Amino acid sequence: MKTKREIHTGDVKKQIDAVALQMKQLHQEISVLMPLINTLDDDQKDDLSKKLTAESSVLLRSLSSLTS
Repeated sequence: MKTKREIHTGDVKKQIDAVALQMKQLHQEISVLMPLINTLDDDQKDDLSKKLTAESSVLLRSLSSLTS
């Protein structure tokens, strides 16, 4: 029978795998979007950048806390 620690570790590993898969999918989606983004005018790019900057900052802080 698995201990609570083993079960918890298994759950964490499943969540990490899910996050890794989501990151891979996000990378693929960004690759598809980049040619479209490059066709936007400067104001549109600026608006898009503002939306993404806050979210990407949160993500980067979360990821850096995992590795430090």
